[in-house]
Amino acid sequence: MGLIDRNTLQVFSLGRFEVRRGGQLISRENQRINKRWRLFQILITFKGQPLSSEQLYKYLSLEESVNPSEALKSLVFYLRKSLGNDETGEKYILCSQGRYFFNEKSKYWLDAEEFENLCKKARQVSEESAKMAIDLYLEALSLYRGNFLADVPRAYWAISTRNHFRELYLRAMLEANELLREEARFEEAWGLCEAALRIVPLEEKLHTSSLKALIDGGKAGLALVHYDEAASLYKENGLDVPANLKKLGESLKKENITPGDPEEILEKLNLNKRDEGAFESDLESFSLIYELEKSRSERRQKPAYLLNLTLNGESPVSEVDRVGDKLKKLLKKNLRKGDVFCNWSPRIFLAILLNVPLGEIDKIMERIRNNVSQECPDTELEFKFRWKKI
Repeated sequence: MGLIDRNTLQVFSLGRFEVRRGGQLISRENQRINKRWRLFQILITFKGQPLSSEQLYKYLSLEESVNPSEALKSLVFYLRKSLGNDETGEKYILCSQGRYFFNEKSKYWLDAEEFENLCKKARQVSEESAKMAIDLYLEALSLYRGNFLADVPRAYWAISTRNHFRELYLRAMLEANELLREEARFEEAWGLCEAALRIVPLEEKLHTSSLKALIDGGKAGLALVHYDEAASLYKENGLDVPANLKKLGESLKKENITPGDPEEILEKLNLNKRDEGAFESDLESFSLIYELEKSRSERRQKPAYLLNLTLNGESPVSEVDRVGDKLKKLLKKNLRKGDVFCNWSPRIFLAILLNVPLGEIDKIMERIRNNVSQECPDTELEFKFRWKKI
């Protein structure tokens, strides 16, 4: 985003709505549902398109007011007071011939506008310089913290704009992913897809791109774990696994990825020598153990379970790392000897539970959730988990 002048109005609309002036928040938490800020959201949504008073009465539910005209004028007055003027004295909200609109000549910065411009630049330079295009895409994608005005999901007047930016985000994500894979930056390509799947978890093309990045990077075992996770997610939501994704997953299974000799794996990870607690594994070893447990599932007397733990919510990387470190220690402490877990991505942990009675899984997870809440009481991250039989 670069340096922002102290008089520059900064508007964040992708994800959580915020308005700042030179970095200082002016849209307070309890004001987000205030109609003056709703008016501002509407004017930003229709930026470049003046809106009549009648349209705003409808969007703001002022139609049943005793005096809609005075109510709207009052909202405009207080909104202008909250926003102030830019350094040249320009007002941010203008009215002409009974129509209201956001002043595009004023000094402001809008994340959605910046996001779209960066995507356009990246696309223009992609044929000349893949590296430059990747850098521009990554800068653009970092701005997309969630859907347009995500904290007002029922705003029907924002649906078209929300869909526009969501489609632009998915296109940019897939184009960046393809460029990264062409540059043999497979781990970055996979990480990019994993970040996107936290926002749109059921997007088929992202799952497919993630699998291809893992396969191209020589991590077929991890690709199979990812596929099984994705297939479970679709089924849990009452959906069929998309045909192309299913085809890719079946081809992985047909390749008969072998987990290697069980004794060698156990010796390598020192699982046999641990006195207490679960074992923290790296990604590659986790995929090997997962494949081993799948191959032993028919002969095993008691089932094993694959557990997925996710940290949801908008928080800076430092906060995700802090809570993730706490969660890692709690997993090691609360899971049993012989259980294995790994940090799949900054926000996602996977674990394989052995010899655990089915009714105990939810109890263990609730205990860990409560411990996370106690040790990180100020975090906005939300602890989610799900599990399935291996």
